[in-house]
Amino acid sequence: MSGSFHGEYADEKAVIEQVEQIATGRAEIDPVAEKRLLRKLDLIILPQVTLLFLLNFIDRNASAAGFQKDLKLSVPKYEYNVALMVFYIFYIIGEIPSNLVLKKVGSKWLSFLCMAFGAVTIGSAWVHNFQTFLGVRILLGIFEGGVIPGIVYLLTRFYTRQELAFRVGVFLSLGPGLSGAFGGLLAAGFLNASVGSLRTWQKIFVCEGIITCGYGIISFFIIPTSPESTRWLNEEERALAVRRLEIEHLGQVHEKTTTKAVLKAIANPFTWACTFAYGFINVIVQGTSLFLPTIIAGLGKYTTTEVQLRSVPPYIVSAVWAVGVSYICWKTKRHGLCIASSVVLSIIGYIMFLASDNPKVLYGASFLTFTGALPCGPFFLAWATANAGSPTARAVTAAIVPAWGSWGSMACTWLYFYVELLLPQYKPRYIPGNSFNVASGACAALIAIGLTLYCQWENRQRDAGRRDHRLEGLTPEQARDLGYRHPSYRLLI
Repeated sequence: MSGSFHGEYADEKAVIEQVEQIATGRAEIDPVAEKRLLRKLDLIILPQVTLLFLLNFIDRNASAAGFQKDLKLSVPKYEYNVALMVFYIFYIIGEIPSNLVLKKVGSKWLSFLCMAFGAVTIGSAWVHNFQTFLGVRILLGIFEGGVIPGIVYLLTRFYTRQELAFRVGVFLSLGPGLSGAFGGLLAAGFLNASVGSLRTWQKIFVCEGIITCGYGIISFFIIPTSPESTRWLNEEERALAVRRLEIEHLGQVHEKTTTKAVLKAIANPFTWACTFAYGFINVIVQGTSLFLPTIIAGLGKYTTTEVQLRSVPPYIVSAVWAVGVSYICWKTKRHGLCIASSVVLSIIGYIMFLASDNPKVLYGASFLTFTGALPCGPFFLAWATANAGSPTARAVTAAIVPAWGSWGSMACTWLYFYVELLLPQYKPRYIPGNSFNVASGACAALIAIGLTLYCQWENRQRDAGRRDHRLEGLTPEQARDLGYRHPSYRLLI
């Protein structure tokens, strides 16, 4: 973090000295000790948050086991889709407040959310009409909405900006990937299990909810809040973990949350560009998830159990790809390039959907569509959060991107409903929906490339001292409050 400063402002010398200390701080850190610390963080924290997100995701397999049919949700009245829409509305509303609570009370808030949506999942087994189903979806939206941004913000308390993409990529890619595989296997097992007089979908809800609540209780004691309070780090490791973040964030590891800081974070245009692109990725991921059962059903006459089992391979492949690309992103420090390169696979897959009506070709294409898109949402989220600036800005940004980026999931839910149920003549290729997916992939790639070029240009402006005027007339505290707009702050590309 370097840069020259021009102009006269209060206590200019103090600001320059502080920035120079931060710029040279990396040289004071032992790379061997840092590597050892990172390995320890990865082996303990990443499995914990990945499991939390996996449990957050697996309850979405129940609809394939007769849930919608048994509740007699009316297709002409769009009741099932309305309930899904209500879920996303409350999902969006709850994310920023949830992250601000997490910032104040610590990781126990994530444990509470886990227990809460686990309990709601259990209660879902006894919904009996549209009204009770709607109530359950509202509660799920409130409690599940805080999970993704909460985990991302928690990771920013332990990892630097350049390390964030790989870690977010691991949990946010493995979560859907493994939950799709694990959930499919679990649902297939429950289809043949005997649990009293419960129907298939009831068994799935009850068993998955019990597992989730159990982990929620355990997580109260194992998920850490910050390096300073982490028991499994020794004194030297805690000091190193804190120092790494102090160097990177201009000493702002702990910052008081204010309305001004929240509003400043919301106004960041880079965040909204990533949010818009995140929505396009959601279109692709949700499109494949909704379309996959139809593709598998076209391969032959399969039972519900066989459909669940055949849905597993695409999720496994996508999870492996996501981890590999996330690692490349971390090492190359090129978020935009990795996004654009990966999403090309999805575009190719959806072009195959448009070009063929062979079920085997479509099944093969589903590997590409899901695999190419899966790591890109996490990259946009990590990229926006890493370039947010202050701790409050990171907490708010980590909530905005997945919340408002869910516009893609909502659009996809209605698009596929309309095309599949009301325009059956488009079977089996569903040209309108899959054309929209091709366009969504292209838009996500173009946004990624555009943001990369912008970050490179902006960093050159700061290197040349063309942003130093922002420091004029500021005290050291006011200069630190500039966050990502500080002349010494370099945007990740």
